[in-house]
Parts: sequence; structure tokens; C-alpha cells
Amino acid sequence: MKTFRIQSPLFTSLALLVFIVQPAWADYQATVLSDGPKAYYRLNDDTSRSLIHTNIGSLGAAGNAINDLMTFKSGPGTIGTNTTATGVVHPFPGAIVGDGNRSEFFDFTTRSEIPWNAAFNTPANQPFTVEAWLYPASDQTGTGQAPIVNRYTVGANRQGWVFFQRRPDPSYAPGDQGLGWNFRVFNGAGSSSPLDTQTDLSPYQVGKWQHVVVVYDPVYDAVLVTNATVTMYIDGLPAKTNTVVNAAGVYQPCTGDHDTVTESPTGQPALSIGCYNNANTGLNPYFGAVDEFAWYSNKLSPAQILAHYQNATNANRSQSYNSLIKSHNPVVYLRLDEIAPGADVAVNLGDVRAAGIATHGVDVRHPAGSALVGRSDDGASGYHIRNSSGGGVSTTTMPYIPANNPNAGVPFTFEAWFRPMRDQQGGQSPVNNRMVGGTGRTGWVIYQRNPNLSYPASEGHGWNFRMYSGSGSSGQDVLTDTDYSIGKWQHLVCTWEPQIDNGDLGNGNDQWQGILTAYVDGVAVASNTAARYAANRQVPEPGQNNDVPADLAVGSYNAASGLGSDPYEGDVDELAFYNNIVLTPDQILAHYQAGTNSHVGTNYETLVFTAGLNTQNGGLSAGRERTGLPSTYLRFNDAARYPAANSGTLGYAADGNLILTTNTAAGPQSPAYAGFEASNAALPLNGLKQWASLNNPLDLNISGQITLEAWIKPDAIQGDPALIISHGPPTISDFLGATTVPDNSVTNSSQVFLRIDGGGANYAVGSTAITYTNNIDIGSNTYSASFAVPGGDLGGANWIHLVGTYDGARWKLYRNGVAVATNTAPVGALPVNNGDWAIGSTGNGWANNYAGGVDEVAIYETSLSASRIATHYLMGKGGTTPLTIAKSGDSVTITWPAGSTLQEATSVTGIFTDVAGPPASPLTIPATGTKFYRWRQ
Repeated sequence: MKTFRIQSPLFTSLALLVFIVQPAWADYQATVLSDGPKAYYRLNDDTSRSLIHTNIGSLGAAGNAINDLMTFKSGPGTIGTNTTATGVVHPFPGAIVGDGNRSEFFDFTTRSEIPWNAAFNTPANQPFTVEAWLYPASDQTGTGQAPIVNRYTVGANRQGWVFFQRRPDPSYAPGDQGLGWNFRVFNGAGSSSPLDTQTDLSPYQVGKWQHVVVVYDPVYDAVLVTNATVTMYIDGLPAKTNTVVNAAGVYQPCTGDHDTVTESPTGQPALSIGCYNNANTGLNPYFGAVDEFAWYSNKLSPAQILAHYQNATNANRSQSYNSLIKSHNPVVYLRLDEIAPGADVAVNLGDVRAAGIATHGVDVRHPAGSALVGRSDDGASGYHIRNSSGGGVSTTTMPYIPANNPNAGVPFTFEAWFRPMRDQQGGQSPVNNRMVGGTGRTGWVIYQRNPNLSYPASEGHGWNFRMYSGSGSSGQDVLTDTDYSIGKWQHLVCTWEPQIDNGDLGNGNDQWQGILTAYVDGVAVASNTAARYAANRQVPEPGQNNDVPADLAVGSYNAASGLGSDPYEGDVDELAFYNNIVLTPDQILAHYQAGTNSHVGTNYETLVFTAGLNTQNGGLSAGRERTGLPSTYLRFNDAARYPAANSGTLGYAADGNLILTTNTAAGPQSPAYAGFEASNAALPLNGLKQWASLNNPLDLNISGQITLEAWIKPDAIQGDPALIISHGPPTISDFLGATTVPDNSVTNSSQVFLRIDGGGANYAVGSTAITYTNNIDIGSNTYSASFAVPGGDLGGANWIHLVGTYDGARWKLYRNGVAVATNTAPVGALPVNNGDWAIGSTGNGWANNYAGGVDEVAIYETSLSASRIATHYLMGKGGTTPLTIAKSGDSVTITWPAGSTLQEATSVTGIFTDVAGPPASPLTIPATGTKFYRWRQ
């Protein structure tokens, strides 16, 4: 007898009937990827948090680094006696261009340590290489910031090696122990370094990644090391070579034999990233990021080192950076991309450091698209008030910090980028830093006013920076009186220059009169030359809100003003507060130009970090550490709390983030859906507030042909409509009901969707273009295909494969691999410029929420064929072996996917009928005659 397999989950009426003997099916994920989706969200991202950085070098788990969250005393560089761990490490955009892999940011309070191991403490007669990418965020040099340490220094004699950060460039005052990166090697005899090597002529920029490699190369006879060379490479090229002839001792590695009672009470010396290791007095912490750390037990060649740098800086690389590094056999290789436990925060890169960490409310969407052109590795924070879960949680708050509230007699500069997404009026506050109540308000606040002068009269137009005088509730304003557009970034800078001390007002508030100037997109646009100002500098007086103020709130009012009040809808990026620094007009213009032109020269962050150096004493002066830094600098490029990674061709540029939910639902999986892993997770959405934000990547702004695909398990109750996948619509103007629609207001509402309509009545796919005039829909055009939702889909136990396409002439809808609706239409997908992509809601997350499970969301800029869609469903349902027939003796055993019906026929072209029973898989029958089998859903 000859036995065949007929593999199709479909009825004979479907043209896709596959007759094969040896199937070569892949799993569902590989099947989808083979069709090249631009975006593909498996929604099974690892949401765990770990204190361990995994070593992928040859040493394996013995080379793992563990975050040591230390507590500091008030003095720098001294570990505290309090045993509570307060240190934090932060995920940070990585150094590798076009990769999307994270790095680790060390905020002067922590380190990551690899326990001592002989494998990276090789004898002095053996070469080694140390490699890392370093991103310094402070120009501090006085305490010798140490980003990487493998040194023993308890007692008189030192072993091992250490990196120090020295002066960033020659403009700094002399006497700060050199310039660039310093690599010191110790020989176990005293505290001096016979191989003290410094890059000198290769300075670094604060706020910019630099590739740093050190090669230790000994020369030895049969007995002793006669000399040794250390060569430092910066950005792929040799920067400094130092050779020492010293037969008595050039280098001694850290040994693991120290007496743990007297010599090394904290254990054998570890390899540390972020500050000194456990076997050193003091800490010398580092403030900056580290990425792609590797230690090799051999010399990397100059060609290899250059290849590493060139690969990392070329987004069009033919080989991944990590695979290139692994090909050169590192003993320890830490990608440093893990996310540590802790609150959802925005790291403060300003000089107040960890004291200024800001905490995101649960509704804050991050990272949103960056304000900086060409910086897809960065992000912003998005605030969306209409989908807020209450209590003003779509707010990022920072505790009160004196450095952010200098006395009114001290000048300052505020800087940020704003992207408003709604023209609602009534005092929307993107940033708030004020105290209310008592006898006088203090501090300042920013308000969003009308976008242009055609809007109904209100409190002006543009941005309003309002100071308070310390007496009463009136404000001292500077109003930009410049137009802005919904959905577009705008750069705002305000400077305060105090002139006259008005003294104590009798209520404890010290008032100054001075000049308040506003700049928009690099140009001065307004000035208040007699503004009166009193800063938040004291404990709240009687009658004020006596809670500790959330000194800086982004997205709404702060706690002292009523947290969550006057909320802002839009994005905020690159927020900086400069204490005792007034940026010059030239500097402000340079910041704007760097933000809007990725090829302008010095990168944006470096300009922010060094701004104060160009304004001391009226002009450029010799730099001294930390004098040029802003006190607060929130880049808002922190990793998503709960990510939705894109596996499609756009890569990390289309990564998303989950809002108020995470992938905790059980997705389609074995045994009922054999194409998925048994542990496959899905996204649960409650139909109220939960959604996934995908931003609006330029290359995902699709027009014409499109395919939208998802597996769904919808709840019984749905809104109308309930959006499964949506691009847009943008937020429509709040002034459409006015007698005259304001100029440049958002009146056109484009949307592309895969959804459930009619409160659960229909599945639908299509696009909509609506034009409004005076709140009247005068041009609503929806092009779509729809299909009545079958009984049992809503609230049922089964997952449904739902796909919608537009092929250039027709919208089509497919359910479980079968075309169920077709509609001829002249319009397919429409570009949506001011609206994001989303799963489970409108693009900006404020309405039309879907309720139920969703998984395996894919977006294509082409129309998948009916056969490919059926194949996707087949692979999800049946997996790699949708039907098998195995002979054993005189019997044949047939297996097929659970929940499906087995069919048989006497010829391949015959009529297939359900096998009586219906039988359960597996089915064993006598091996006589010839029959053909398939399964159907």
C-alpha cells in the first residue's frame, strides 16, 4: 500500500489544495517573515527585569555581571553604611548605529560586577584586549571617574588595571591629570603604574559615543616579561602607544588568593563597570553609559579593531555587530541591554544626577518619536489626556530639587521641544514648576495657547512662559506670539536675567525684577523687560499645599498645583534646565539647527552638556568640570516599560510600547494551534484604556496596497467601532464648531483600519477620509470590505485569524484563511501624517478601544495573495506537521490538529467527506486499500 498526505485545512472549494508527500513547512513566525512585513509584533516580548547582565563570551555564566545597587554617603566616592540599595542602572539607547540594542547608563550610584575569575586575569606574559563603547555624560575629572575597573588596591600594592575619564578637550584648565581616556596597569609593587597610557590627542565629547580599545602586548623570554606595550585605539584607530622595559615587573593581574579577613574583606577583586570594584577604597563612580563590553585573551589586530568600529557606525552592515565580536572569540562579552528592576523612570542626565530622576505615570507613552531629526535611536515622552486612567497619571514628575529652583537673583535658561497633538484651549500645561496658595504664588509654568491668530480670542497664541512674583496669583508672562502646528515639533527656550532685587515681600518670598526672553525655533520672538519673579526656595508658607511639591511636572500641573490638572496632549523631548546659565542667541540657534539637521556637526547632546562653558565670564573661558552642565536634562529616550518589539523589515524603528497592559494572556498555542510555541503569549485588552502604541515611522506611512493581519480572541462586548489595528485618525480640531474654522487647524481625518463594527456585528477592513467644515462632515468617504461576525466568535474559546488587504482595486477580508468579503474601491491605504499606528485603539490612543486578546499583528505594504493568507492560517493552526500518516505493521496511524475534522476520499480528485465518528486524533486504521486524507477547520 502507498500512503500519501493531503495537507489543507480547507474545503475542496478552495483552490489551495496541496498534494505533497514530503512537506517542508516552517513555523508560523518564519512563514510570516518570509512575506516581508514591514512591521510584525509577536507580542511575546520578555517583560522580566534582571540584575544580571548575561555574558555571551566563551566564559559563559561565570562571566555574568551582577548589578550592585550601592548606597552612598553624602561625600562623593564613599560607600555608605546604610544597607538599603538605592542605586539604579538605566536602559539607554545603545552605541551601535541602526541596531536598536540598548546599553546601560550608570548614574553615579551603582556598578555591575563580574566575580573574580582567572580567565580574565591571565598571566603577565599573555596578551589581552579590552573593548567598550563609552558615552560620558559629565565632564567631571577631579575624582577620577572610572567606567571600567579590574584592579586590586587594598593595602600598599596594586594589581590589575583601570580606566579613568580625564579632561574632554584642551580648552579645560590644566592640572586635571591629562586629557581623554586613561588606562593604568599595575605590577603588584606599590601604587604607581609602569604602563600609564593616555589618549591625549584624541579627546572625547560629553554626550557622544566613543569606541575605546586597549591592547596589552608583552614580550618575554623563557622566564620573564622583558617589556610590554599598551596601545589605545579610539574610534578604530591607534591613538597612543606606551612601551615599558622592566624585567622586574610590568604587569601583575588581580589574583584570587587575597586573605578575605585582612587583605580583601569584601571578597576577591571583581571586574567592575560603573565605578571602582569591591577591592578598592573609595568608589570613583562614573556618570555615563557603557555598551558592548568585551575582554579577549588575545591581541585584536588593528584591522579587527577598525572593522569593529566601522561595523558599529554603518547602519547598512552586512553582518551584525554582535556576531562580528563573537567571531573574534571574546572571553567576556556583555551587550548590557538588560533592563533592571525598578520604577518606570526618565533618567536625568543633568548635573543633579540621580536626585533628579523623574517618574512616569502609568499612562505616559514612551518612547515616542524623537524631536531630533535622524535620531531613530532616541525618543520622546507622549502625554494623552483623553485616555488617561484618572488622577493625572499621564504625567512625569520629579521631586523638589533646589538646583532646579535657584533664587530669583540667579539667572537660568529653560529649554524643551514640544509636539502638540491637540488644539484644545483652557490652559494646557506641558511643563509646570510652581507653588500655589498662601499669600503669593512662586515658580513658573508653561501654557499652550492658540496655534495662530485666526483662532477665537483667548489668552494669546503660541507658548506662554508664566513666572510668579511671590505676591498674589498674577503672572509675569512672556508670550511667544508665534504660530505652531498640531503634529509638528517646535523648539522653545526661555531665559531669565535678573536685574533689580526687590527684596523680601514680607511673606518669605524674595522677589527680583529682570528680563524674560522667549525663543522659538532658534530665534528670539518676545521679551518682558520688567518681569517680577520669586522662586520656590522655601518650605511652603501657611495656607499653601504642604505636600512636598512635585517640583517639575511634565504633561500637566504638578502636585503643588493639583497633579493632573490642565493636562497637555502631545509629546515632549530634550527638556533642560540650566542653573546660573543664560544661553546666548547663537547657542540657542545652534541647538535648533543641531536638532533639525543631523549633519550640522556637533551632536545635539554635546551642545546641551557644554552650553555653560561658552557663557562664563561673558564668553568662552577655560572649562572647569561641571560648570557647563544643565542641572536637569531629561532626554526622554528611556526604554519602553513594556515593549512591543518589531520583527519586520523596519526593525527597531517601528518598535512600540504597551500602555496599561502587558503580554500576560495566553496566545494561540499548542496543542490546538500547533504553529505557535507552547508558551506563546498574547496581549489582553480591556476595551477601556489599554492599547499598544506603535508611533508613526516614516516608512510605515503606507498608501495604496496594504495588508493588515492579526490573530484575535474578541470579548463578547465590543464598542463601536472596536479598532484592532489602526493608523490614525489624527486628533481633529476642537474648534470645528466655530463660525469660521481656524486656519491650519486639523480638519481632515484619514484612517486605515482593521476593526469590528456595529458593536460586534461586523469585521471590517478599509480606510476613511473625512473632511469637516464647522463641525459638519462634508466629505466622508469610507472604502472598505466587511463581513458579519459569525456566531461564537465573540466571547468564544477559539482564536480567529483575521486579515484585510487592498490589492490596488479591491478591499478584501479573510477569516481563518478563507476570503469572506470583497469590495471594489478606488482608494486603498491612505497616509496619515499626524496620527500614529496603534493596536487596540485609535492611533493616538484616545478612543474606539477593542476588548479581547490580540496576537501576531503584522503590517505589509503589499497585498498578500489568497494562497499566502491561507498558508499563514494553515501554519498557525497546524504547524510544521499539520497532518501525518505513519505505518506500523498492518496498521496506519493518522494525526491532525486538535479541534479540526478529518476528511477522507478514495482519490486525490475525489469528494472528501468527514470521517465518521467524528474520530479523535490520532486515528489508527488497517493498512488496506488506498485512501487520501486532509483536515478542515
